[in-house]
Amino acid sequence: MRKHSISFLKIKVYRRKFLGNAVAILVLCMLCFLGVSVFFTTIWAAQQRQEAQDTFSVVEKKIGTVKDQLNEYIESCYASRKMMQDARALFTAETEAGYVHKRLGNSKSSSAQIAYMPGDMKKLFVNRRIQVRGVTFVSGEGTKAVWLDRVSGDIHVTFGLKSEEEAMKIPGFGNMMLSSFEIRDPDSISRQLGTITFWVDREELLRGVSLSGAWAVMQGEKVLHADYGQGKEMKWLRAAANMEESQGWFYGNRYERIFYTVFPSSQYDFSYISVINSNTIWDLNRRTLIATSLVLVILAGGALLVSFLGIRNDARFLSNIMQMLGAMENGDFSVAKNLDIHEENKNEYGRIAIALKDVSQKLEGYIRTEYILKLKQQEAAMRALKHQINPHFLYNTLESIRSKALMWGDEETAEAITQLGTLYRMIVHCPDVISMKEEVELLEMYLRIMSLRFAGNFVYQLEVEKEAEEVRTLSFWLQPLAENFFTHGFDRDSEFNLLILEIKPEGGGVRVLMADNGLGIVPERLEATRKNMYEGSDDPDADIGLRNVYMRLKYFYGENFTMEIGNNPEGGARISVFIPTQAGKEGNCCIH
Repeated sequence: MRKHSISFLKIKVYRRKFLGNAVAILVLCMLCFLGVSVFFTTIWAAQQRQEAQDTFSVVEKKIGTVKDQLNEYIESCYASRKMMQDARALFTAETEAGYVHKRLGNSKSSSAQIAYMPGDMKKLFVNRRIQVRGVTFVSGEGTKAVWLDRVSGDIHVTFGLKSEEEAMKIPGFGNMMLSSFEIRDPDSISRQLGTITFWVDREELLRGVSLSGAWAVMQGEKVLHADYGQGKEMKWLRAAANMEESQGWFYGNRYERIFYTVFPSSQYDFSYISVINSNTIWDLNRRTLIATSLVLVILAGGALLVSFLGIRNDARFLSNIMQMLGAMENGDFSVAKNLDIHEENKNEYGRIAIALKDVSQKLEGYIRTEYILKLKQQEAAMRALKHQINPHFLYNTLESIRSKALMWGDEETAEAITQLGTLYRMIVHCPDVISMKEEVELLEMYLRIMSLRFAGNFVYQLEVEKEAEEVRTLSFWLQPLAENFFTHGFDRDSEFNLLILEIKPEGGGVRVLMADNGLGIVPERLEATRKNMYEGSDDPDADIGLRNVYMRLKYFYGENFTMEIGNNPEGGARISVFIPTQAGKEGNCCIH
């Protein structure tokens, strides 16, 4: 049987079904991957926030320890009048000579030894817990820097600086402004002497602090310290600092999400900000994403394999049936007899094929004994036998095939057989004159069969207004018009072939309009088609279906009847028929 089988990829129905399944599985896997990625990204972002919170606790503790001790130091300075006198001298001096002169004045006015504030600050520089590297004094008289020479161990005071940032050029001065204090004159508390700012080395202060993303310590808009790899990460940090929510995400570019967390210190004047982009999160968790992708690929492959095997088996069954029916149609029952399908007898579809093969063999025997042999004896007996064949044999045969199809779960084949049997019974028993409603029901039976044949790329629409349903008309004239569409206008390359029938009252009669979106009638043949319909033609290739329908209806309805054929402006053909309601004869139809 395999040598006769047709690959399911050559059968349009199964090819589209397999491609549809493949696309559906691919889309489903992509949606699952996106869903899983979003789910895991949310979890990983939460883990990053927890890591940032832990890091913030470390940073807050380190900075808090230094700030507390600096506060204590400033308070001790305020407690010492001599220290504040020297601070005032340092703030108000513009040069080193001026500072020495003011200190000399303080010495003359005091019987005790005067204080030296820069020298007193040496204990801050040598304290490893505080790790102060420099101090700046800013006042109206200029900016001074106090710093420790690490080689000699001497304290130095540098005058005439243009800004505090210039002090960072001093070797070992420090590169992170940790805390600032406004100093007021102890003799006049309303008078501000200036500002003392303490500087530390950020690498030493934040040594051991690490985070996967970028982070920064900020005082308002001022960055005390930042750790980032690219310039755009600094933009993310500043953007996060201006967010209303303390945590969340925003788009860094069109597709990249930036997850941020802002931790404002409850005790000190600074905030800790952490940002990380989705690409970095995925890169850190690359193995998990790869494992998830592999699982989805395996599941998709398994689903495709199951779909492939199932469709292939269905295609084998259909291939067997098509070959049997094709051979039987040509009167060659030996082809069906020689088909080797016994290897599939354990498969339900194979059993159905075997059953149909048996039916063909029995039908061959019946024809041979009841028809062919008598045909050889006499031609007259053959004609009589032809008219005496009981149609119930065909009904019973079709019903037997339908039952077997239902038994094995092939509802589509069973439905096709049911529709075919019903339509055949109507053709045999229906009278010549029926109601318009019954004629449309006959057409719909035919269209249902064509819908099963062209499953997936044919749709029909029937619209009959209530007032037109009881109009009397001839039987089986709509079906040839629809058949004309499948013969000449049906586009097999199109995924959407549409046939529309509209029947509605119009000016003393009924207007019947049948239109499609098919290939239409080429302009060169349209005029010839109309002439053949109205006058007839000797051309053997001319369409006799339209001519027969026109002549039957013309004879039945008389002169007021019209029938026109043409193309739709948007594509496809259309046939318009006007039926006068005064004509017609009564009749009954045995539609069940």
